[in-house]
Amino acid sequence: MMDDERSTDFSPRCVQRAYLYLERNVDVTGPPFTSGDLALMSFDPDEVTRLVGLQPTTTWRSGGPHPVSGTSRPRRFSSWKYEQPEAHNYITEDIVVPLLDAIEPYTDGIHTACRTMGMRAGIMVVVTMHGDRDTVDGEPHVSTAAITYTSETLRRLVELDLSLAHDQYVLLPD
Repeated sequence: MMDDERSTDFSPRCVQRAYLYLERNVDVTGPPFTSGDLALMSFDPDEVTRLVGLQPTTTWRSGGPHPVSGTSRPRRFSSWKYEQPEAHNYITEDIVVPLLDAIEPYTDGIHTACRTMGMRAGIMVVVTMHGDRDTVDGEPHVSTAAITYTSETLRRLVELDLSLAHDQYVLLPD
C-alpha cells in the first residue's frame, strides 16, 4: 500500500502491539499442565538476555510471584519478551516492521539462545478492536485490522526464523 492509502481522517479504534518472545521449544499437552510439562517450560530468563544481547521488556521465572493481586500462586513457567509500545493503527504490518527493525541487530544472539537453550522464537501481534452497536437493531459494527504482510516483511521473518501469531479481541459495548 502507498502511504497516502494508509492515512485516515479519524483515530483508529484498533489498538495493536507486537512483541518478540523466546520460549522452550517443547510441545506440551496442557493446559492443564503436568509437572513434567512445567519443568520443560522453565528456563533462566537472565541467560536468554545474556545470549541474545537485548534487554527484554518483561521476564519472569517459573516459581516466581504472580502479578495477580490477592493470590499466592507462583508462576507456572518462565517468560522472556521484548515488546514495542502499542499503537492505534489498522495496518498490522506497520506494527511488525518497527519490531523487526529493533530486533534484527540481535539475530545472531536470538539464534544462539534458540540453539544452546532449546528455545524457539516468535512474534505475537495482539490486536484489540473496539466496536459499536447500532442504536436501532443492536447489531455490532467493528472495523477490523488489515492483517497483511509484504514479501519483504515475510522474508525478514524467515531470516530471523520467527513464527508469527495473532491474538485478536473485539470489544463491544453492552
